[in-house]
Amino acid sequence: MKKLMMLALLIVSAFALVACGGDDNGGGGVRNITLSYADWGDQELNQRLIDAFMEEHPHIDVVLRRDITGAGGQFTENLLNAQAAGVLPDVFAIDNVPVGLSNGLILDITDFWDNDPDTQYVYPNIQDTAVYNGRRFAMPSFQFINGVFVNITLLERYNIPIPDKDWTIDEFVALAEEVRRVGQNDMVYAIEPWFGDLNFTQIWPTLADADVGYNTWDGEQFNFTSPEWIRAYEVQLDLWSRGIPSSFTEAELAEIGEGWPWLLGYVAMNLDATWMLWMVEEMANNGFEVGFWPYPGGAAGQFPPTVLDFTVVSSQTQHPEEAYLLASWMSFGRQGWDVRMDVLEERLASGEMSVVDRFPVADYPEIWGRLDPFLDLVEGLRENVNLLEFSKPDVDKWLAGNNDFWEWTVNQEFPQRIADGLISPAEFASEWETRINQFVQEALDGLFD
Repeated sequence: MKKLMMLALLIVSAFALVACGGDDNGGGGVRNITLSYADWGDQELNQRLIDAFMEEHPHIDVVLRRDITGAGGQFTENLLNAQAAGVLPDVFAIDNVPVGLSNGLILDITDFWDNDPDTQYVYPNIQDTAVYNGRRFAMPSFQFINGVFVNITLLERYNIPIPDKDWTIDEFVALAEEVRRVGQNDMVYAIEPWFGDLNFTQIWPTLADADVGYNTWDGEQFNFTSPEWIRAYEVQLDLWSRGIPSSFTEAELAEIGEGWPWLLGYVAMNLDATWMLWMVEEMANNGFEVGFWPYPGGAAGQFPPTVLDFTVVSSQTQHPEEAYLLASWMSFGRQGWDVRMDVLEERLASGEMSVVDRFPVADYPEIWGRLDPFLDLVEGLRENVNLLEFSKPDVDKWLAGNNDFWEWTVNQEFPQRIADGLISPAEFASEWETRINQFVQEALDGLFD
């Protein structure tokens, strides 16, 4: 019933969109093109960008679609409903490019991309994402930086030296052990994990070899049998077994009271990304000075992990060239970023905002120059940005089969078996490596069936 109601609403929206896109421009005989756009982000900022786009392209009207709700996977599910109703937006964000591609939502934009002068400025380590069989089906829009939020006040309380910004993973582990040792009686933990996971396996191998990508992906396969991947998993298990990451007991949570223990100052470090920079101001209100340190380095150096978002052009659009112009404007394009910076600078001047949480995927010197004043608003952010040319982007939103593999591990009860000590990383690494590479290859082969 819920899905039927969603389809009905989408069909009503379709008639509304047709009604607002006439064949002439106020009787002047010039045919207007009407496009629609949707994402799960800041809708006020989206409208400002759209207004500026229409000023630049007066023959194109753009409707900001707010009927496709949710974020991440829920947003993609609602896109599938919109496709079924024949009312996909002309341009939209998507959290899973292979799902969109295998379901026929996405247009091949290779020729537009190849002839766009802005694409030559996209960083080399991002250029090849969302490309399948040599064809491009999505454009990287933003990059978020994965780093370590550090509660400086908490470390100072225990007379623990503040780490350098060019620290190492060994120093990170040593700091975590010390925090838990001295803070245990105060219910202080060392690490707030990333969505419940320490995610060392995704990142640590990239720090040992400059040529190794996210989670050991080398462009053709994953390499879980590498010593670095196995060691990273073993360290994760060891830290969990010693109660160093946050794992508050019911009694501890009851004593702390309502609220997130991290925000209340009961955890020293938080593994998260720049979309959480808002926490810095909130924790300052709670009496804690917090910085955002670059992810620590390994034998090969510091290679910040980054998370990519993607924008696509709809397979249902009647105006692919104009839709591409809109897509680039709303995502990685230079002109769109100029407008975005106008809005961000206004908000900073008015006190409405204090941080920038996403960054260009392209090396536009003038845009980075305008971003420069924002980089000192949070300690450590500048050092993170200075490392972006060495970043290792994630594969989660664009590599076919990757997410299917992780669902398989859960279905096979691997997390529980590992937690119970029934199987070690050295034992399951080979099976996982074989399985994930099978999942990826089969998914890639099936994208165009």
